[in-house]
Amino acid sequence: MNIYLPSLPFCIHHPKLQSAKVLSIFGLVFAAEFGDRSFLSTIALSAAQNPISVAGGAIAAHAVATGIAVAGGAALSKYLSERVIGIIGGSLFLVFAVTTALGIF
Repeated sequence: MNIYLPSLPFCIHHPKLQSAKVLSIFGLVFAAEFGDRSFLSTIALSAAQNPISVAGGAIAAHAVATGIAVAGGAALSKYLSERVIGIIGGSLFLVFAVTTALGIF
């Protein structure tokens, strides 16, 4: 009895795998964004302004920022390894953490 195994490109584009990837990415981004400065700023703005306007502006701003990050990551991945990008990102994260702790920015 022969068992048919689909080729790798078929598996990568399979709808169930794509939705699992989307849910995984959603969870990662949601966990990272929950409680950060932009999250707290949005709470403060919603208390002082029209919540619908704040939601629209926040969603648009996050979509643009995410688009820039995705395009930048795709461009960088052509020239740098994932490890180097991780080191650069981690270093920038530490710099931002130190400057925030010291009140520089």
